[in-house]
Amino acid sequence: GKRESKHCSASVAWVELLSLCAWVLMRTLPALTIALLAAFVHRCCLRMADPFGDVAGLPIDEARAALFTGGPNGSAFPAALVGVFESNRRLRGATLLFTEEVVGSECVGVAPNGDLLMLDRNGFVFRATPQQRKGGALAYELSKERHYVGPGRPLGFHVAGEWLYVCCSLKGLLRLHLGSGAIELLSGATGSPPSPFAYANDLDLDTSGAVYFSSSSDHPVALHPLAGFYDTMRGYLLTSLHGGTTGRLLRYDPASRRTAVLLEGIFRDTA
Repeated sequence: GKRESKHCSASVAWVELLSLCAWVLMRTLPALTIALLAAFVHRCCLRMADPFGDVAGLPIDEARAALFTGGPNGSAFPAALVGVFESNRRLRGATLLFTEEVVGSECVGVAPNGDLLMLDRNGFVFRATPQQRKGGALAYELSKERHYVGPGRPLGFHVAGEWLYVCCSLKGLLRLHLGSGAIELLSGATGSPPSPFAYANDLDLDTSGAVYFSSSSDHPVALHPLAGFYDTMRGYLLTSLHGGTTGRLLRYDPASRRTAVLLEGIFRDTA
């Protein structure tokens, strides 16, 4: 009886000791993992070039380096805030519009008749009509009729006559006829054979009708699992962590309906 009692006491002690060890391990394992990860990142950073030195992690030719801010052909640093860029307080008198109705519009377009055009993060086109109020104040009223350019996350857009040109992060470059609502996909690939591009971001048009637009990354923008929209912030974080320079400046020619690469090797061009 005494031997069995001692054996049971020893077993209980071993169980308690193992439980204590497991508890300590569970409490310290996250901290240990973080410490090991920090040590690994520290070692990697020691091998990287000085971000403010004369040595770059990737080779940069002299012509491109001259375009950087502060370079011979680049913008001044710090920027000269003169003329229209001079510091002022005019925007303090601005009125916020549609803060609850329109979520995530990258910019605002103006239709030929003066209507404001906005695209929310889900792909819906909102039109706001100016309304004259008492006292001469100008207000805008949202139209109930809405076009849809999704799926995808519309980013930069531009109004040209009756057409709304849109950079869609999922589909590429497209345009919407403001009257009929017809959608035309202008470009989703470059080269021959066609090579699809991802993350179309911003655009502008010249007088000939050619569209200059950017592709920020070759990482596609994924659908947010909970909110139901295409999450460009996630795409930005993935591109930043990857560190790849896969951004490009593109030109769409309406005459040939072809898209050419004007500049590549850019780190996430957004505008």
